[in-house]
Amino acid sequence: MRRYYPYILSALFFLALLLGKFHPGQGFSELAGFGEDYDLPKSEPLQKLDFYQKPNSTGYDGQFYVQIALDPSLREPSLEEAIDHPSYRSRRILQPALSWLLGLGYAPAILQIHSLLNVACLIALGLLLFRWIPPQGWENFARWFFCVFSMGALESVRYSLADLPAATLALATITLLEKAKPKSAYLTNALAVLSKETSLMNAALFLCPAPHTSWAQRMGRAMIAGLCAAVLFGAWIYYTTTVFPPTVNSSDNIGIPFTGMFRGLSGSVQELVENGFSDRYFFRLVTLPGLLFQFAYLLAKPKLGNRIWVFGILYGILFTTLGDAVWRGYWAGCRITLPMTIAFNILLDSKNKPLFWTSIILSNLAFIHAIIRWI
Repeated sequence: MRRYYPYILSALFFLALLLGKFHPGQGFSELAGFGEDYDLPKSEPLQKLDFYQKPNSTGYDGQFYVQIALDPSLREPSLEEAIDHPSYRSRRILQPALSWLLGLGYAPAILQIHSLLNVACLIALGLLLFRWIPPQGWENFARWFFCVFSMGALESVRYSLADLPAATLALATITLLEKAKPKSAYLTNALAVLSKETSLMNAALFLCPAPHTSWAQRMGRAMIAGLCAAVLFGAWIYYTTTVFPPTVNSSDNIGIPFTGMFRGLSGSVQELVENGFSDRYFFRLVTLPGLLFQFAYLLAKPKLGNRIWVFGILYGILFTTLGDAVWRGYWAGCRITLPMTIAFNILLDSKNKPLFWTSIILSNLAFIHAIIRWI
């Protein structure tokens, strides 16, 4: 039983953080990410609800997804003016639609459910990780802790975003494949794409070697997985275009490899030198090298037959192309690279104890800022 004490204490710590987001009469709606200073009008269904708005803030992206959740058919006339990029936001329909279903169409319940869905995903993530990180020893606890309390995971919970649900569904897909349940894996893989479109890459997980399966069988499964996800996602995209005109969220989300990262680092140094200490720029300066180390480690120790490695390296490659818009708020980059961080923490070699502890701590320092930002 003692081996579970650190995990229990971690759960209690997160519970304390979570309860700090509760407001009488407004529930956990702070996690929806509304800000008092955002200049777009709220949708009509939302205007009828009592919800928390952060003072002196424009809020964050979750405020758009929860308004979609109040009418996932997208037919509410006020939605187009209430959402910054309607066609882009509406692609990520899984959490909004699930919130509507679980809330039985009742708006106050939908608001609370959508605000807490990422909490459920964090719990699921913590439990799924025990498959690869059994609760044995401090090294494994550190691996687990730095996944669950990573900047990417906590920021997704803090603002009811799509990154953590997508990563959790991907780990569920890997689990099902390891249990030789490819049909169920097709479903979780397709659902992950409806959570976040970058999950289309996850079809590559079906290519990894498995007992009693030939290369042709694995290729066939990967094609089926990719096709199922693409058809489902494509059908939904087509529907959204009948409601909202297509738009591009930001042209500088993706760029030439490493250039956005370099400008993020140099910009942080400049800000710190010219304006003094800022937690935003300090932690961006220490986090980017940590993420780069995680990617370099996975690249240097290829394990093509390991689905966790494949999962991590896919998002590691994406990490190198992230542009200026992502690194301006570096926590967005941490969310996007959450799969890479999870893979690194699982696969990091612990034979050399001093090197293990140095590597896992220094490459995960963003967790400190994640907790600071939460508080």
